[in-house]
Amino acid sequence: MEINKELKEKLNLPAMSQICIVVRDLDRAITYYERLGLGPFVKPEINYTDISYHGRPVTAKWIMGFCSLGQIEMELAQPVSGPNIYQDFLEMKGEGIHHLGFDVKDMDERLERYAKMGIKILQSGRTPHGGFAHLDTTAIGGVIFEIIQRKFRRV
Repeated sequence: MEINKELKEKLNLPAMSQICIVVRDLDRAITYYERLGLGPFVKPEINYTDISYHGRPVTAKWIMGFCSLGQIEMELAQPVSGPNIYQDFLEMKGEGIHHLGFDVKDMDERLERYAKMGIKILQSGRTPHGGFAHLDTTAIGGVIFEIIQRKFRRV
């Protein structure tokens, strides 16, 4: 998948590490992809704190499944409750590719720099080891970019 090179350079992003597909039924989607020969999938329980949705604190939940596609981690995400960008996506577009993820070691510094560039955060959350932030990059790149700070990939 070709990433808008100018935007990638402007944001100083590393190589893409994740692609996410939003689904209505996680278990059904995992079965589908495993029958295609992808997987195995893991379904970790990740407890995010300080979840923010369009700049305001929320209580939201979604479940995820992950498998390895070599250098890329495939994520399936199913919204469960509360306002979240996965539910928004399902309502507006249905199931499909939602975002491209990039693992970084300096999430807070990047978010500060991106804010100065006028890039808004659609949704973010924290873990004891870092967190994630979905950037509003669709107008300039055609797809949401997510920056992820974590100790290691799930698969």
